[in-house]
Amino acid sequence: MKKLLTRYGFISLIVILLNQTWFVSIVKADSFDANQLASLELDELLAADVQVTSAMKRLQNMSDSAASIYVLSNKEIMRSGVTTVPDALKLVPGMQIRQVDNNQWAITLRSTAGRYSSKLLVMIDGQSIYNPGFAGVYWEALNIPLYDIERIEVIRGQGGLLWGSNATNGVVNIISKHTADTHSAFVQLEKGSVVEGKANFRVGGALANYSSFRLFGGVERSEESSANQISLAPSDDGKKQTVGGRVDLNFNDDTSLLLQTQYTHINMGQNLKLSNLVSYEDEYLEDQYTRDHLQLMARFEQRLSADSNQMLQASISSQKGEQLFYKDDFFITDIDYQMNTLVNDVQLDWGGNYRYNNISVSDTDYISSLTEVDSYHQFGGFLQAQFNLIPETLKLIIGNKTEKNSFTGWEHQPMARLSWRLDENHFFWGAVSQGVRIPSLFEYNGNALAKGIRLMDGYPLFKADVVGSSELEAETSLSKELGYRYQVKNWDLDFSLFHTKSKNVLAIKSDFDVSTNILHHNFVANAELITFGGEAVIKWQPFAGFTTELGYSLTSYEYHLPEKTREAIGYDAYLRQFISKANYEISKNHSVFAVYRIENGEAYGTDGFSVLDLNWNWQLSPITSLSFSGMNLLYGRHLEYNNTSETYTVATYIEPSYLVRLTMKL
Repeated sequence: MKKLLTRYGFISLIVILLNQTWFVSIVKADSFDANQLASLELDELLAADVQVTSAMKRLQNMSDSAASIYVLSNKEIMRSGVTTVPDALKLVPGMQIRQVDNNQWAITLRSTAGRYSSKLLVMIDGQSIYNPGFAGVYWEALNIPLYDIERIEVIRGQGGLLWGSNATNGVVNIISKHTADTHSAFVQLEKGSVVEGKANFRVGGALANYSSFRLFGGVERSEESSANQISLAPSDDGKKQTVGGRVDLNFNDDTSLLLQTQYTHINMGQNLKLSNLVSYEDEYLEDQYTRDHLQLMARFEQRLSADSNQMLQASISSQKGEQLFYKDDFFITDIDYQMNTLVNDVQLDWGGNYRYNNISVSDTDYISSLTEVDSYHQFGGFLQAQFNLIPETLKLIIGNKTEKNSFTGWEHQPMARLSWRLDENHFFWGAVSQGVRIPSLFEYNGNALAKGIRLMDGYPLFKADVVGSSELEAETSLSKELGYRYQVKNWDLDFSLFHTKSKNVLAIKSDFDVSTNILHHNFVANAELITFGGEAVIKWQPFAGFTTELGYSLTSYEYHLPEKTREAIGYDAYLRQFISKANYEISKNHSVFAVYRIENGEAYGTDGFSVLDLNWNWQLSPITSLSFSGMNLLYGRHLEYNNTSETYTVATYIEPSYLVRLTMKL
């Protein structure tokens, strides 16, 4: 820990920026109080008054967003009884959430999810948490106190204009509470069939000049699954330790500084499928792996005038992990600047960014580097303009983001969006945008041992490997979207359709080297992929104290492959999802939250399944709450992920489970 903190000493807090409330949403009351179990009014759940930042990188009403956006509120997260961010994302219609085992997840949007999905940008308060090795997220290391999350904003579709490369399928922005809303001590204890024991705490208070702080921490120990794994007994137990804090400093009405940090250590078990180093046959092994993640971020915001705000954010992140087949140590520095201003009737948003990745990947018997790459960087800028073609009715948004990276050079991500508010109830929008996916470090510079190949029966296996290429081009995706929202007093409808055509899609071309007797599975970027589908969400409050939501999504994937190549990720398939949520206030101190999900399709090599999650909340006193949760009910044990082509990953059957949670505000 001392070594990690020392590495951060050279970064000074360099920020001077604006009070455009980008990523800072100050609410007026602590979200957990005596009224925690009060009825969720529909106005809180519907889009009319929900303020979001991720769609335009500035504050706006969700109902006016020309994007397929969904907001998961703190109240819904707490009422549902979920225990992790991946569990919470299951509440978002259209999210592809497949649980691999008790620790690991495959998550994405509008695509087939993999253990190492790379087309979904995930952030905490605007700070990216992706791993440069595969440009995805280690979800098991994302250990945020759920009660301190203000909301989770999810954009389904392209986010490259504002957020840069590798946001081609969507953006998940986890926004934490302002410390002004956490002036209390808070303790949460959990125990269940999977969670052996979990304890989290938070303390917060006021500082001078309307400033405030909070400190938090937690420990968790989880059980391994029952002995019903596909190929061997499961080994997916886990331990987590987290500590962190946040300070919000207000210098005056126009200037503020946010400082926050979090350190997480995990030690978890997993099952692996590896090629034997001698026979090259697949063999199944148990592994205990560790990860240490340390994040620091500073953001200084300033309101320059009634029409202009500026923001400068600096963040650093250290990710270090050790597994049987892979060892990495990344140190990431990000600097982002943004200006929001109003010129006459035109809203202008522009800014620049710089990212530097220091890389240390140790060769193992299973994965090695092709060349000595110890760092890479990317930098660029964006400009976005919103024109009010017809005031309060018709708006046009156009812009472009241009970036240069060390792997593929200059890349461009243009976008145009049009919104039409017919009246207070009807809202239409359309968008055309181009997103860019940059090859990950492994795709660019990695070599991995794969299952051997037998050319003839009776002969031994020949060695095989998966080989990266420095010649890979960036994948470009052209997306077309249409959306419609309808809102009345007690219900609303949010509907969207999309069609995306991607070029330079990652594929595999296999060649047998007779001089070395090795079969090389080479990465190439010459395939095309067409993805299309849609999402629909209906929210309805039939009477006071009872709220419901129905969601449906359909996603279809079609590959077009050159001769002698095959898909690297996924295959021609479809996926349908249905989700139904309901919250019922039984009495002032009792409420029940239910979620029913149906998943059906060919994308993950599994049967369709349907599960029910139930959570009962009981307000014991003004400061104490008790809840009982049952997860994966009715259907029984089931497999959610069976992508047998994914190297190393071994899935476990997911079983029904229960959890008891005691929450105290001291």
